[in-house]
Amino acid sequence: MKASLLFSIVLFNLLLTPSLFAQTDSSNRVVNKALQRKLLKIDREDQKYRIEMNALMGKLSGADGKKAAQRLQLIGEKQNHLDRKNLQQLEEIIKLHGWPAKSLVGKEACNAAFLVIAHAELSYQKKYFPLIKAAAEKNEAHAGNVANLEDIILAGEGRKQKYGSRLHVNEATQKLELYPIEDEENVDARRAGVGLPPMTEYLKLFGLEYTPPKKQQ
Repeated sequence: MKASLLFSIVLFNLLLTPSLFAQTDSSNRVVNKALQRKLLKIDREDQKYRIEMNALMGKLSGADGKKAAQRLQLIGEKQNHLDRKNLQQLEEIIKLHGWPAKSLVGKEACNAAFLVIAHAELSYQKKYFPLIKAAAEKNEAHAGNVANLEDIILAGEGRKQKYGSRLHVNEATQKLELYPIEDEENVDARRAGVGLPPMTEYLKLFGLEYTPPKKQQ
């Protein structure tokens, strides 16, 4: 199976984190309702096949693994088509409005814009990372999204991630495992700084146990 498809499968799970653990924001007033509706529609398209892809991923190492892999390939291609369409729409939105800020479209719609970029190719992720980061610095995007996207970019470039948000499927074992983490001893402190839960709690979402590295003496 293509690495890009495996990445898309895993990413559905990983990108639940910002919305599940987002910091409370009572001032969620929306200025542009029409734009909010458009982004929420894009969000539905972004998740259209990913729920099924997530379920099928758990079957890859089972008796029906071959059948599951074939189904994944089929719906993965359909989701990739939607992802390209969503990206085109988001780029048009950004040209008109800049990055969709929380105060403009609300938290859910703002997060939807992030998911589109997170599911795009590496070149687009790097292109829009500064916009998302700048928005987060003004409390117009969730800092956890910035951390997730930074990890996506680092992993995509073959470098160690910073926040431990990226997992991938080991092709040999067909099991989920973490990408390597830079300065892993302090990863929980970095995660806390952007509103993300500790690694132990985070990996429980995937049925995995986390063993912190032993601190060097």
